[in-house]
Amino acid sequence: MTTPRGHVLLLGKIHEDAMQLLRSHHELTHEVLEKPAEDEIFSRLAQADALIVRTAQLSAELMDNAHQLKIVARHGVGYDNVPVEVLSRKKIPLATTGNANAITVAEHALYLILTLAKRGSAFDRAMREGDWESRNRLQGSEISGKNLLLVGFGRIGREVAKRALAFGMRVHVFDPYVNPEQVSAAGATPISNLEDFLPDTDFLSLHLPFTAQNRHIIGAAEIKALPTTAYVINTARGGLIDEEELLKALDAGELAGAGLDCFEQEPPPRNMELFRSDKVVLSPHNASLTAECTRRLGLVCVENVVDGLTGRLQRDRVVNWEAVYS
Repeated sequence: MTTPRGHVLLLGKIHEDAMQLLRSHHELTHEVLEKPAEDEIFSRLAQADALIVRTAQLSAELMDNAHQLKIVARHGVGYDNVPVEVLSRKKIPLATTGNANAITVAEHALYLILTLAKRGSAFDRAMREGDWESRNRLQGSEISGKNLLLVGFGRIGREVAKRALAFGMRVHVFDPYVNPEQVSAAGATPISNLEDFLPDTDFLSLHLPFTAQNRHIIGAAEIKALPTTAYVINTARGGLIDEEELLKALDAGELAGAGLDCFEQEPPPRNMELFRSDKVVLSPHNASLTAECTRRLGLVCVENVVDGLTGRLQRDRVVNWEAVYS
């Protein structure tokens, strides 16, 4: 077996078990920058053979300065903070963590669905305020028999579908990149036209990457097409929903609620208008940050670094395989 050699730069801390795995490769040196400024990344990146990146934004200029870099390992599955086109031009593979976070993000999506349907936040607040009679006013709803529309049917979307079906939901999928037969085989119903199904949607859950094409895929027209009883859930990426139009619809009673784990600006400003709506359940983009998942993400990152330095990368984890290896 080829021994990995070189210097690994980590932008952000990873799980201690993953650090132990990294240290076990004695020919590798490493350096952790917990909250690096861009100039600090710039100076360190020039000496790195491998890079593990969490949430730091990497500019094209930064990556052009990575003269000896051989592998970039993303601590997660999204990569909108990495200039893929620059890596592809430089023949540097970008590896993600595959299905390491699929289960926990799917669980978080179900948590948001259930909290919204059962009015969890409202009942909790009422109880803390001594309002026992709220049980007769704040009526929750069942999710069994409701229409769940998944926009995106990758690893996470499929895990959401499994759990939603177990709750008795009717699962529908819009994903033009997935064979409809695969959707049907998973127990869901494929949808060929997003706009056509929106009026029949009870819960809309997003599970796709952020790209220029996907920006505001749920905008004013889509929000207006949803029933006033519908809920919108986003555990994918900020920017997929037009937040301004979402708030307008919530304020006007044109939507029942929303569950948001990610935002167009992160961290969002403290005076963000969405924060004042009691129809929104919020979390700080932590759907994948359970103890178990954080450990898996770190271990897979180190595995990808080792594999990238020894020529053994798994193809299904590499975002730009064709550009790098063709």
